[in-house]
Amino acid sequence: MKRSNIYQNSGLFPALRYALTICWLLNLNLASAQENLVPNHSFEDLTNCDLMFGDIPKAEPWLIVPEPENSPDLFHYCSTSGLYRPPAGCFNIDPKDGEGMIAMAQGIPSEERVYIRLTDTLPWQKDIYVAFSTIPEASCSDFPTLLCYSNTQCLYFSNFAFQSLQVAIQPDTIITNTQEWTTMRTCYRADGTEDLVIIGSYRSPTEIRLACDTIDPLNFSYSFVDEVIVAPFEVVPDTIVICGDESVEVDATFYDLPISWSDGLQGAIRDINRGGRLIAFGDTGRCRLRDTVVVIEIPEEEERIQLAICDGEELLLEAPVSAIWPNGDTSRTYVVTEAGNYRATLLTDCDDRLRYYNYDVEDKDCDIAYYVPTAFSPNRDGINDQLEFFFESEFNFSGQLNVFDRWGNLLFQQQVDQNNSPMRWDGTFRGKPLGAGVYVWSYEYVSGKDGGTRVIYGDVALLP
Repeated sequence: MKRSNIYQNSGLFPALRYALTICWLLNLNLASAQENLVPNHSFEDLTNCDLMFGDIPKAEPWLIVPEPENSPDLFHYCSTSGLYRPPAGCFNIDPKDGEGMIAMAQGIPSEERVYIRLTDTLPWQKDIYVAFSTIPEASCSDFPTLLCYSNTQCLYFSNFAFQSLQVAIQPDTIITNTQEWTTMRTCYRADGTEDLVIIGSYRSPTEIRLACDTIDPLNFSYSFVDEVIVAPFEVVPDTIVICGDESVEVDATFYDLPISWSDGLQGAIRDINRGGRLIAFGDTGRCRLRDTVVVIEIPEEEERIQLAICDGEELLLEAPVSAIWPNGDTSRTYVVTEAGNYRATLLTDCDDRLRYYNYDVEDKDCDIAYYVPTAFSPNRDGINDQLEFFFESEFNFSGQLNVFDRWGNLLFQQQVDQNNSPMRWDGTFRGKPLGAGVYVWSYEYVSGKDGGTRVIYGDVALLP
């Protein structure tokens, strides 16, 4: 059964339900959002159409840095000059996207570069999609040219003062396809210095220079750039709530990237009908972007959960969504200190029925039962030659067993869990027998029941 509306109106907690509805719809919109943090990314918006040589600043807020002797050019269908109106170049190049594009030369005498400030800070711990499209223009003549470089445009990030430089896209080879736009793309993680995006060639002339006396249509340095993208890969909400056996349709479309899922499904649009953690992947051809959603599955009416509480300790009850607890508090968690039955009324909009989590909490002894003899005699007579440590518990446990002398010097240390109990010590230190006396032992362990750390200890007499 597919739900056309995730939160439907009901009489229970209308204000809260309205707020949850708005939050959910906002999350769903994230799934189809493609937020490009590069303003005027395809050079569409111009301050005026009177385009001349080196007029990229008319595509605000793009700027030239540092300004070379030969400035980059701006082409737009609105241009009043035929020289700067597409189709451009000897082979009639049109913009890849929209109405505008730019063109840059490199190596004559300095590299041309353009830059723009991002509209927002790149999010941390999120995959960022970075891309731009380029096409080199072949030489208009079969004769050798002074423009003896081929296209190697790159994309870099920098801070506001141009004091740092983070390479995002740098072609492995010179781009030679003059018939179609080539989209350069990659995955990126922010480091906090990405205020500006810079486009230009940063390779040295010795890396990219072609022989100037070679008759080659690619022996030319002029190239076009369009559709610059810096977009967080946020295609699914952080959390999705589904009710019972119903499902939610998610659209993870992101530019032209193929989308796949951690459960093996392919395609951007899919139904989600079970709880758990799900990852959406965007394949750039060189790397995979990822975005994770936690799917919370609400029971049809009631779900019973068996838990145990350790004597004298607290237990945290957790609901999948906000809930009303026995004391009237509204939250996702509730602390109890004793055994009993606790009901949480889940605040969901899963139709008109109330949904509950029932927690059956019973007392348990979380401490380890142990037995350690009070004396042993490692004299090799076959009787009590080793000290044995016995540990048992209803729950998994693991920790470190230590033996000290009376001055606190560590003599023996071993990791112990339920799989290697009992543990034995032969009364030696660094392979040599120790003298008679009283020794102290301690075992610090973590209980698998509640993750709590506990310590037990005692002393033992080493007899001659």
